[in-house]
Amino acid sequence: MQPNAHTIRAVLFDFDGTLTMPGALDFPGIRQQLGCPPDLPVLEFIQFIEDEHRRRTLMDRLDQIEVLAASRSHPNAGAQEVVRWLKQRQMPLGIITRNSRASVARAMANFDDADAADFDLIITRDDPLSPKPSGEGVLWAAAQMGLQTSEILVVGDFVFDCQAGRAAGARTALLDHGRDPRLQAEACDYRIRHLLELKEIVRPNGTGR
Repeated sequence: MQPNAHTIRAVLFDFDGTLTMPGALDFPGIRQQLGCPPDLPVLEFIQFIEDEHRRRTLMDRLDQIEVLAASRSHPNAGAQEVVRWLKQRQMPLGIITRNSRASVARAMANFDDADAADFDLIITRDDPLSPKPSGEGVLWAAAQMGLQTSEILVVGDFVFDCQAGRAAGARTALLDHGRDPRLQAEACDYRIRHLLELKEIVRPNGTGR
């Protein structure tokens, strides 16, 4: 889908599977370790556990799993190049992820041409905001950047990223690796196979194609 030309003034990236290579987190394995049913998102499964001790124990375990996976992760193809390209054009950038802040920091340590300082804000599940697919984080980011949500492009590799962007009124770019059939029917403004395609969407003057 290619919407009419509009002004893109900032980009919010998902992290795992978008800025990092997909596959570092074994979601079926995580669900099995935590006792989460296969049809439920992990965070929501933990959130609705009534026993506080068990809930905290599972969240601590999830944090540990994520940090270990982050230590083995690598930048996705084109991720560092597109971040550098956007920064050179003074485009405000952010990360919005359901991961923990600690796991993002550990994964960023494996980047050699980008770091956390390249991002104007990093929103994780540790922040007091509802995680994706809620649009709350996108709305908060827009407020922090002094922008309308319609001026923000949300880039991610899963349905939650598109849903969060749409809920907030932002533009969405779905990084479709072609391996997840759930993505085929997901509505988005742009569907890309490689992060460097963002150069054709976010032009130097900030106008989307």
